[in-house]
Amino acid sequence: MKRIACYAAVTAVSLFPCLPAFAQDYSGRTLVVGTWGGDIERLLKEHVAGPLEAKTGAKVEFLLGGSGDRLSKMVAERNNPTMDVTFQNIYEAPNALKEGLVVAPDAALVPAAADVWAGMNDGCYAMSLVGLGIAYSKAVFPEAPEWADLWNPELKGKMAYAPYPSSEGDGMLAVAARIAGVDESNPDAAFAKLAELGAPMLTYNSLDEVLTLMDAGEIAAAPMISGYVISNLENYEGIGFVFPKDPGPVLVRDMVCQVANSPEPELAQMFIDLALGVDTQTAYAQQVNFGPTNSKVVLSDEEAARVINTPEEVDSLLQLDWEYVITQRSDWTDRWNKQILGQ
Repeated sequence: MKRIACYAAVTAVSLFPCLPAFAQDYSGRTLVVGTWGGDIERLLKEHVAGPLEAKTGAKVEFLLGGSGDRLSKMVAERNNPTMDVTFQNIYEAPNALKEGLVVAPDAALVPAAADVWAGMNDGCYAMSLVGLGIAYSKAVFPEAPEWADLWNPELKGKMAYAPYPSSEGDGMLAVAARIAGVDESNPDAAFAKLAELGAPMLTYNSLDEVLTLMDAGEIAAAPMISGYVISNLENYEGIGFVFPKDPGPVLVRDMVCQVANSPEPELAQMFIDLALGVDTQTAYAQQVNFGPTNSKVVLSDEEAARVINTPEEVDSLLQLDWEYVITQRSDWTDRWNKQILGQ
């Protein structure tokens, strides 16, 4: 408790917690962080790595790539890890903890974890909140649709989906299951209900591809993850995006993890603490429309409207049984190709 109280006092004037480790000199040591490139790498360099290097004298080295590559690396290096921090998807984090690949979240070691929305630190620390909502053509939907509106028979065959397996596909199956009155543990009902929408007009590999057709009214709607599509809306006047209410948006969140038995555990904890802090979380919301997991972040009304940010929105999120979903993906991929794509 003393450590947390000290941190709270210091954050009023500094980005850094008063962890005992910060009194040490880490010059000549390197923290290795696995993450995604692009805006995520840029934000982490500006708000986490830079301040950490300036304060400790350590260097931060980024390994860029997909989360699957990082998971494979942790498995291959289980007895001699070279990576200290890794960013994973929510469906990977709980199992990584179960397999002993990562360290369980602990607010005594990472004080900012205490400010994360309750229940979000599952396997690793919750880094950002995004939701699976509906991107829709305003020519087809003059008003923002609910999930059930997609089952209008006149819209059959006018949906677009991301390739499966994907978070978007798993989320849409979960929504279809709930429209049918069950949940994702009943895949027969989920696939039968989703098949009622017909084969999609497009399985898209690029956001520009699907948004251009949707802007023209050729595609009625698509289940999409909020941050990326909202960042592109200003380029397409004919497209809207909504977080439905019944059921709510499907929660898809990125996680930041401390690799088990890594070479630099204290630097890893300091890095994660800065990543979960108000400064970094605010930048994520303002610049890439990823909702903050830190409940103390305060956004303007305009910024808040673009992200999942309020207690009510957090409570409305539909959280899937990802451990079960992942075990089903091989079978569901076959069923998706046959029952949804008609191949």
